[in-house]
Amino acid sequence: MDVQKTRPWRALVFISLVGLVTLVLAELFFLDAAIQYFTKVQLEYLSLAFTAVLLLDVYLSFLKASDKVAFLKKNSLKILVLLPWGTIFRALSFLKLESAFAEVPLLSDLFAMEKASAVGKTAMIAEKARKVSEL
Repeated sequence: MDVQKTRPWRALVFISLVGLVTLVLAELFFLDAAIQYFTKVQLEYLSLAFTAVLLLDVYLSFLKASDKVAFLKKNSLKILVLLPWGTIFRALSFLKLESAFAEVPLLSDLFAMEKASAVGKTAMIAEKARKVSEL
């Protein structure tokens, strides 16, 4: 039996996708309101749970694919989007590897955004948007 074609699995994937998008939007625009109901740790756990379900769905699709290289090429953007980048950056900082990766301009900006508060992130995004619009 193919688990991915069952109704409960499709519902779980849909709920995870909607939940993850909702959490990202809440963290970007409504973090102060979201923190009234949940702690940051709870939001992180929810995000990781939703991401794990979506990554499991991609992994099961990968196992079923007859041409693995073609599957990876076709779904590379989906896989990159699903990776929990915030957790990856925190892990690199914890392992003291931040300085090695921070020399790359884009990565240094991402490290700075991960450490910034919600207000700081908004200001950093606005500054980057202003610089891009000037080009």
